[in-house]
Amino acid sequence: MVSTKTSKTLLLTAVLASTGFMASAQAQQPAAPAANGAAPQADAAPAINVDAAAADAALRKRLQAITAALDGKTKLASNNFTEEFLKNSPLDTVQKALETVRTGVGTCQTAGRMQTGTPIATSVLLNCTKGYVPLEFAIEPKEPYRIVGISLHPAFWK
Repeated sequence: MVSTKTSKTLLLTAVLASTGFMASAQAQQPAAPAANGAAPQADAAPAINVDAAAADAALRKRLQAITAALDGKTKLASNNFTEEFLKNSPLDTVQKALETVRTGVGTCQTAGRMQTGTPIATSVLLNCTKGYVPLEFAIEPKEPYRIVGISLHPAFWK
């Protein structure tokens, strides 16, 4: 039974990953010819200075809020998320998703946190009663460092 769940989860993850790679490959546009050598692109995103220590503290604070909500200890407050995030994913929908995860895998604790290429995003492995759940989320680059995106991946069963 566990082997079947694991193989289905791995298959789903592989399908989603390959779909994501195909979508990103199709979304890439051919490089435009350079005009006058090293002229900067006007449409390039401006660099944003981020206080790495403050962002790390904010990531930890938001992670605590997420894990407390996953364990059913508290409900997530709307001030944890940006308005844009809540417009696309209402708070009750997020809360129901966390309750579904808790129902499926039990209570969770942070097993490990991985560094990413940016100080405003993190990947976390949650050690839950029945399995491990990968979680990724990102915050705003400036205060109040609210969550702009969150992704819970399929569980890896114990």
